[in-house]
Amino acid sequence: MQSANQPASADTQRICSFFQTVPLFSALPPDYLETLSSYCRLIYKKKGSVIYRKEDSSNHLYVIKSGYIMESVFYGTSADIIVKIRSDRDYFGEMGILSNRVYPNTALALEDTTLISVPQSCFVDAVWNHTSVCRVIIQELIDRLLNSAQNMVNAMYLDAPGRLASTIVNLTTSTQKKSMKVRITQSALASSSGMARQTAAKILSDWRKEGIISTERGRFCVHDFNRLLDIILESEIQN
Repeated sequence: MQSANQPASADTQRICSFFQTVPLFSALPPDYLETLSSYCRLIYKKKGSVIYRKEDSSNHLYVIKSGYIMESVFYGTSADIIVKIRSDRDYFGEMGILSNRVYPNTALALEDTTLISVPQSCFVDAVWNHTSVCRVIIQELIDRLLNSAQNMVNAMYLDAPGRLASTIVNLTTSTQKKSMKVRITQSALASSSGMARQTAAKILSDWRKEGIISTERGRFCVHDFNRLLDIILESEIQN
């Protein structure tokens, strides 16, 4: 990645300033960070827009400047299975690039979103030449493996309320700011928890009455996080 010889544009300056607050890039040397930023672009996506689809060529890493993104996988005629919900300063699209394959899932904007696209070659250069970036990537992969293992255990041993509570806990703690608000449909939530939509709707209705959550169209808010943890624990004890 060659250093730019021309003065930094306004967009480059904004991107560089923002990258200083992003854990993935914040420890990079200032000169390198400015050079990296000069190759990146700001992208604006409307709510409901697809950033990329499963099996598209993995040409860019994306960093969220503002908004929410849902990564999901669609299996045949079944509903979307949510992989992750990401928000400000989170990144996505790295798995296809690091494995030199296509994107393994679909990324969808859950609201009007501003993204920064990082070219594949620039991201690979940052990973292989800067240990700070590599450490963040490795920690993300470790967390993903642990979550996958826990999801397998949940599917075998937790009852429906326990599985649903576990899915919500994972979603509400998946972002850097630990947001307690989640933008997701009941159908997607049910599919990700391995249950029918009607079952999830009944459980969510009960939790609304108990004040554990509140819901709006396409989103819900967690009011009693500890109660969800109790539901998971109770499910584990009973089984």
